[in-house]
Amino acid sequence: MESEMDFDDKKFYMNYLDGLTDDMPDEFFRLAQVFELNLFEPVRIDGSSDIYAAYIMNDAVESFFVFEQPVITGTYKDIESEQIAGVEKLEDGYMLIVNQGGENVFTIKFVKLSITSTYFNYGCMGHFWVKGYEYLRQLEYQFAVIRDKYRFLGSSSCNEKELVFMRLADFPPVKKYRSVPKAYYVPYPDSIYPEAVSYLMEAARSVGDRNMERMLKIYQKKPDSLKCNIIASMFHKKSHGRFIDKIINDMRDAASSYDRRKFDKEEEIQNWKIHEKALKIMNNFKQKGYECFLYREEPFVYLKDTITYKEHVLVFKNHGLNRKCDIYTITNDEMLYK
Repeated sequence: MESEMDFDDKKFYMNYLDGLTDDMPDEFFRLAQVFELNLFEPVRIDGSSDIYAAYIMNDAVESFFVFEQPVITGTYKDIESEQIAGVEKLEDGYMLIVNQGGENVFTIKFVKLSITSTYFNYGCMGHFWVKGYEYLRQLEYQFAVIRDKYRFLGSSSCNEKELVFMRLADFPPVKKYRSVPKAYYVPYPDSIYPEAVSYLMEAARSVGDRNMERMLKIYQKKPDSLKCNIIASMFHKKSHGRFIDKIINDMRDAASSYDRRKFDKEEEIQNWKIHEKALKIMNNFKQKGYECFLYREEPFVYLKDTITYKEHVLVFKNHGLNRKCDIYTITNDEMLYK
């Protein structure tokens, strides 16, 4: 069940869906979030007569609005325009009216608006958009994915471990390793949550990393930019590799409570072939004494996108004080070195 919005949030989102009243179900205020971002796009999903619209889509969750028993008048057009929307309460349901910048208008009459969400195992997901210390950037990305799931769908969408990890998305030393280019980065306020730092200190203690544990304790008591930069620098040192690997594996363990995405038979066969190639490459590196992690990218299940399935072998280099890595990407046709 999604978390309830507070009064201030509801009042704010009334600006983005005309006719919205505070006695309407929370789903309508969440729909207004989509219009705030100008991202409303109704779609049909195979096997259902209802109309759907994406709410939050990322590696961890695919969540949709469901317009039940819909009757659509006019058609949605894929055009670049500002969407101005309104909702009307009817005797037998509701009417959504969408004006696409004066170029097109369509309506959806429906009986009920609900939200359906499917959660997936994101623990091995990787997107290598920014070079340098990629394994740390994947952690920053995964923390942010959990944070977004939490902010859109509430605490019930997360397990106990994830409620700690999502708080690390705003931990200043972690934010030094942005996973996306600056132009696409969405900033959130820095936050140092006690339970998140406690987890980090326990992780450091469990692998015998006393220096990391001590520095985290000092930073928590009196945070400043100098200590933040020191900890961020420690993250990529080889001497603290076991600490980082502990976090990566804990993250993967937390995500393993969800099922992996499943595709049709032909796609599964092709994906398995890629996986076998990736495993072979990774095992060859391991036999030579290299430490490795396996990551994958995959498309959405319920909404087609441009992502094609691929896997990445992250190989840690064996020289120098800093823990750097190489990335080998495996697709249907070839292996690419990044």
